Amino acid sequence: MTTRVFIVAVSILLVLSSCAPAVPSPTESSPPARETGTPSPELEETSTPAPSNTPKPTATWVPLQLSKIETLPEGCTDMEQGLPGEMLREVAYLPSGFCFHGELDIFEIDGRVYIAQVVMDKLPTSNVAFRIIDVTDTEQPAMLGVWEWNIPTYWSDIKAFRQGDRWFLALSRGPPFDMDVRLCTLAGGIALIEVTDPASPKFLKVLNGQNTGGKFWCNSHTAEVSRDADGNGAYLYVSAVDIFDLRVLDIRDLENVVEAGHYTHPDAGYYNDRNVFIVHDTTIVDDRVYVAYWSAGVIILDRQALEAGKLAKPLNPLDSIDPWGLQAHHAFPTTDGQFVFVEDEFATDVPESRLRLYDIRDLGSPKEVAAIAIPDSLGSPHNLLVSGNLLFVGWYQDGVRVFEYDTSDPEQPSVEPYAFKAVRSTRTRNIGGDPYDGTWGVRLHECQVGGEPTTCVFASDITYGLIILALEP
Repeated sequence: MTTRVFIVAVSILLVLSSCAPAVPSPTESSPPARETGTPSPELEETSTPAPSNTPKPTATWVPLQLSKIETLPEGCTDMEQGLPGEMLREVAYLPSGFCFHGELDIFEIDGRVYIAQVVMDKLPTSNVAFRIIDVTDTEQPAMLGVWEWNIPTYWSDIKAFRQGDRWFLALSRGPPFDMDVRLCTLAGGIALIEVTDPASPKFLKVLNGQNTGGKFWCNSHTAEVSRDADGNGAYLYVSAVDIFDLRVLDIRDLENVVEAGHYTHPDAGYYNDRNVFIVHDTTIVDDRVYVAYWSAGVIILDRQALEAGKLAKPLNPLDSIDPWGLQAHHAFPTTDGQFVFVEDEFATDVPESRLRLYDIRDLGSPKEVAAIAIPDSLGSPHNLLVSGNLLFVGWYQDGVRVFEYDTSDPEQPSVEPYAFKAVRSTRTRNIGGDPYDGTWGVRLHECQVGGEPTTCVFASDITYGLIILALEP
């Protein structure tokens, strides 16, 4: 969703009220003495002692706490099912009882498969944060629980990673107002949560610019994890939107997370609604980092240089992957790394493609080679995922869209519709009143459906929760 989410004043006051010192009540002064200086017996009997010099209360900061919600609501469970689809069939649907869901990620522990999904009960801020679902049996997914914080904020992105036998979640938190260090720890930064026992998540710490040794940042809209040769989470790429750049954190030692590198576009900053130079999202594939830098288009960086703390220089010229009229929201390369898909989440009233394909065989001179659109669209594309020769798109109100691309002849690449599953019959709005409703994004995993092996598509529906689909052969 859009990067700038404004938090109402009452939410700020809720945070600040827990930190404010109590105000001592005024104490009445003693009655004046008679003119003779001799107090009457009556006055002496009814007078009270002078107030003691008790120290004034001092401010106490409430620590950030994570807890499981014991009683869940029953809202937003009436998703319309049986809508048109092709090559994707419905397997299961699991609401949370809440009415807003963001990014999802998938992880596997001891042969069991789990989904972590962002959950909020209201916008723009929420105490409710995420849920964990056991999807080992894709036809009967089981929700292990929904967890909330004691401090409200905005969250939309969640990433899972492991280190050895331990599993963790990185939960991006984005309060879009200036915060000092103490408030940032409560409502901003990235919260690290251990989920080695998926039924009992443990809050570990909050990462921000103050405690990682770099320039102070507090607002992370998204994050991405790079992994070492053994699959362990090694570096965390943070879209630090409050300072308009990309921060790279060394997370190999979670007890001592430090900033390893960063990249800042020369035009970084906010100028007006159509000229916003911020890092919205990153995709890491092999040794390249594809940075969706909003009004600056897509910047491709060298992963090894970033993680080594070297000066990060774009591999492609500035503005070379910047489709006119689009804001670069997300990018994902083809499997061969010779092309890259770029999309913009903002819908328009004109039939203009919000999803493009660029030829990056020559990084010094990228060129647009395809524009992808769907007829009679209800909305715009959101997050992308490439697997093999297929592009999966969470296309907001148009559901899950899958395209088959062919770059075997790089001079004539093709992108054709392959599969789809509708999730709305008419245009709807999310609980915040915005038209960004429908499918947020997807994750893939091999599964069994009806006793037959297939690929399952796990889709996050913004209003209704988790949709599980099976890709037909």
